Amino acid sequence: MKIKYLALLIAVMGSGLSFGASIDGLESAYSKNLTVYNGTSGDTLTVSSPATISLNNAYSWTMAFTISDLGVTSDSNVGLLFTYNTGSFKNLEGLGFQFTESGNLTLCAGGYAYGGGSAATSPWKTQTFSGYSSSTPLTLFYTFNRGAVSISAMLGDDTSTLTTLGDLSSGAAFSNQNMTQINFSAKDTSGNTWSAPNGITGEYTLNNFDLYTAVLTEDQMREYALSAVPEPAAASLSLLGLGILLMRRRRA
Repeated sequence: MKIKYLALLIAVMGSGLSFGASIDGLESAYSKNLTVYNGTSGDTLTVSSPATISLNNAYSWTMAFTISDLGVTSDSNVGLLFTYNTGSFKNLEGLGFQFTESGNLTLCAGGYAYGGGSAATSPWKTQTFSGYSSSTPLTLFYTFNRGAVSISAMLGDDTSTLTTLGDLSSGAAFSNQNMTQINFSAKDTSGNTWSAPNGITGEYTLNNFDLYTAVLTEDQMREYALSAVPEPAAASLSLLGLGILLMRRRRA
């Protein structure tokens, strides 16, 4: 019995050391913990209090999140990471992905404001990376800075890979509109300001999500991404605990 409790304690210690993400001295207004999306359903995060997230061009904020275990998307389908709503508009903006068996990952940004078109004509903006492994965490930052949207990315714990993806930038200011809901892995079903082209929900793991009422600096982005990736020591502790449990079961 003591061995079982020891194994569980080691596993919990390992997972606890690598859980979530944070930035020293900066509290997020909204957070979401680890969630696995199976490609058929999604969920939402209500945005109301304690902080108002405005889409007016006088305000700034950043969504930071880490994803992994992306499922391969078929044909021209797009796996949705998130869209967000206001009181008047549904699926106003969104971020998605396309992922091939060969390891080509295409990030897709779209929405009502992208391309300057209408809800029906605004296209995806895309940027593709080759040689991506779905098991490697990818930390993304969606920054709304006084109406200008930019998306940055960092691969795993390699701080040299942090970059702002210029092909995905756009304008997205909407006067007198506040964000009310973030839809993860799905669109809002009650209406469509903008419909994701060839949209599917898409399989992926959301390791962590935080919304900050500030524009993050590159140093803060690196800190957030590093805190989201399990440290080798923490991963080893988890594996050790699970190994002890498996050995005990086999002996039984």
